[in-house]
Amino acid sequence: MSPTLSAPSAEKIAEAVNVLHEVEDFLREPSSFQDARSVLSQVLDEEYGVPMVLGNILRSSARLIEGRALLPWPVEIRHIVARMRAAAIEVTDCHDLHQDVRRLGSHEFGLPAEVPAAL
Repeated sequence: MSPTLSAPSAEKIAEAVNVLHEVEDFLREPSSFQDARSVLSQVLDEEYGVPMVLGNILRSSARLIEGRALLPWPVEIRHIVARMRAAAIEVTDCHDLHQDVRRLGSHEFGLPAEVPAAL
């Protein structure tokens, strides 16, 4: 039997979310593209990056709700579980982005380019 884990404190969760906000802020104006690429590489890591962790959190939450909700499940519970599972699939589908970040390494980058107007 595995040892029981304690829930992360509200402060630890807030700290993790704050770090993600720091990443977001940094990526708005990175000191260099290589620095941005390094941060993106970590955030989008194919095994331990944010998409995979968030997908696992959503799947675990759906399992928890299914295991604890009293039967028969109301329609609302079924919808919540279905949305969590669907979101987990969508989020973890983003795990391929790590390959895109790697492919960026073969291109040259300099000062910010002017972005063409959308069609």
